Amino acid sequence: MKLPRRKFEIIQEHAVKELPYECCGLLVGRKLVDHRGNIDNIVLEIAPCRNCLYHGRENGFEISYREFEEVEREAQSLGMIVVGSYHSHLNSTAIPSKNDVDFARPGHSMLIISLHGGVPREVTSWLRRDSGGFHQEQIRVIE
Repeated sequence: MKLPRRKFEIIQEHAVKELPYECCGLLVGRKLVDHRGNIDNIVLEIAPCRNCLYHGRENGFEISYREFEEVEREAQSLGMIVVGSYHSHLNSTAIPSKNDVDFARPGHSMLIISLHGGVPREVTSWLRRDSGGFHQEQIRVIE
């Protein structure tokens, strides 16, 4: 995954601002697929979203279908697609939970930012395979 530095900073700021709850948002851009089927998601925009989970926002997140559709429609109007999502984990590792796995769409990147004591400590990204499951992908922060 490639991610502009300022977008990366905004995600970190969003995570801290939403404390004591998990933040969430969508990643918009382009998907590059090489001749072997390897996916490289290029993030050009981010869309911070509202965590609409009614209970348990300290340990989980949910983006409303309506908000997802609005972001998807706007992305398409700009010639882009939703290539993934981001969210925070509070005082735990940046590894996908069972709920994270259930939320992710095939071919999408899931960026997780882990905060400990209100400070960002670890950031990982996971690509959902078309066949199911995840693999960790490199995050390349670009200027």
